[in-house]
Amino acid sequence: MASDFKALVSIDNITNDTLSYSENFRYAFVIHYLSIYALVLIIVGTVGNLLTISVLFRRNLRRFVTVRYLIAASICDIISLYGWNLNSFYKFNISRFNGNIEDLSLIHCRLISFMTFAALQLSSWCLTAVSLDRALSLFWLQWKQTFGRLRYTKYYIIFLTFICIALNSHVLFLNGYRKPSGTIVCYSTRSNPSYIYPQWERVHLVLYNLCPFTIMCICNTYIICVTVRSSRSQVVLGPYKNYRKGLEKYRQFTALLIIVTFAFVILTLPACIYFVFFRQVFVSTTQRSYRFMIQILLNSIQFTSHGINFFLYCFSASSFRHELCEMLQELLHNCRCIRCWYFKTNRKNYPMRRYDRTDKNGSPLERQRMNHS
Repeated sequence: MASDFKALVSIDNITNDTLSYSENFRYAFVIHYLSIYALVLIIVGTVGNLLTISVLFRRNLRRFVTVRYLIAASICDIISLYGWNLNSFYKFNISRFNGNIEDLSLIHCRLISFMTFAALQLSSWCLTAVSLDRALSLFWLQWKQTFGRLRYTKYYIIFLTFICIALNSHVLFLNGYRKPSGTIVCYSTRSNPSYIYPQWERVHLVLYNLCPFTIMCICNTYIICVTVRSSRSQVVLGPYKNYRKGLEKYRQFTALLIIVTFAFVILTLPACIYFVFFRQVFVSTTQRSYRFMIQILLNSIQFTSHGINFFLYCFSASSFRHELCEMLQELLHNCRCIRCWYFKTNRKNYPMRRYDRTDKNGSPLERQRMNHS
C-alpha cells in the first residue's frame, strides 16, 4: 500500500541505480507527475465527497439505511485522502530534500499513519455494511423490522468506528522514534524496524481489502441474483404501477451499491495483490526506482476509489442527481435573494439623485424632490 512512501528515495538518489540515465529519468518523471495527481485527487475527492454528504443529508435521502452508511464512508474517504497522498505531493514538490511529512515530528508520524489506517478500514467496512444490510433484507424479510431499522444504523456505525480505532490505537503510541541526532524515524520502533511494514501492513490489508472483498462479493452476487428474478416477475406484474414504482426505486439503490462496491474492489485489488504476494519478490529482483514507481502507481489507483464516489452516485442513481439539482437550484435562489436584499438595503440608505439640468458651464444641477404633505 502507501507504505513505501516513507522509503521513496529522492530524485537525485534514483540516478545512483545501475539503470541507464534515460530509464532513471523516465521513472523520476512518472513519479513526479503521479505526485501531482495525488494533489488533484485530494482536491477533487474533497469537493466531491462534501457534495455527496450534502446531498445525502437531504430529507428525501437520509431516511434510508443505505444512505447513512454512505455518509459515513464519504467522511472516512475525505480523511484518508489527506494522509499518504498529501505526503506524496509534499515529498516531490515542496520538500527541498525529498523528505516525508511524517518525518517532521512524532506527532505528524503517529497522527497521519493512525488516521489513514483507521479511515481506510472504516470506509471499506461501511461499504461492506451496506452490502450486508441489502443482502439480509432480501434473505430475511423481517430484517428491516427488527435489527435493520434506521435508528439502529448509528449504533452500528459507532461500533465499527470503535473497532477500527481500537485496532489501530497502538500506532498512536508505538509508531516512530527520535534518534539522538533529532531525526524522526517513522513506521518502526527502536527494537522492531518491521513494526509497521511489513507486519502491521499485512494485518491492514486483511482488514481493509481481503475480508471486505469476500463479504462484498458474496452479498453482491446474492443481490444480483435476487434482482434478476424480481425483474422477471415485474413483467408478469406489469399492471401494478405502485409495485413497479417501488421496485424501480429499489433497483436504483441496488445499482448504486453494486457499482460503488465493485469500483472499490477493482481499484483496490491490484494494490492488495501486489503488497501481499509480490512485494517481497520485487524487493529482491527489481531495481529500486522501478519498484517505487510501481508502488506509487498502485497507490494512485487505490486512492482513486476514495475520490470518485460522487461521480459514481451521479451516474448510477437518478434520485441522487435529482436531489443534487434541487440543492443547486435552492442555493442559486438563496444567492439571488441575498443579492436583491443587499441592493434594496443600499437603495434605502443611499437614495438615487437625478441630474437632468445643467448650468451655464454644462455641469449637472441636482434636482431635489419635494415632499408634499
